[in-house]
Amino acid sequence: MEKHSEEAIRERAYALWVEAGSPEGDDQRFWHEAERQLSRGSELDTSDNSTDTDTPPVQAGLPNL
Repeated sequence: MEKHSEEAIRERAYALWVEAGSPEGDDQRFWHEAERQLSRGSELDTSDNSTDTDTPPVQAGLPNL
């Protein structure tokens, strides 16, 4: 199992906290959830280039023209 840096865990925990509406307390819950997500490789890509919104998806069964 890959061990993630404290900085990576802190950044993910902060993102989870913000997504939850920045509630008071429960800091350890967010920290442990961040550790769990990072250990499973489910860290979200929040970069601006994470999705290509210019090209619509091709529907199954249709030729790509």
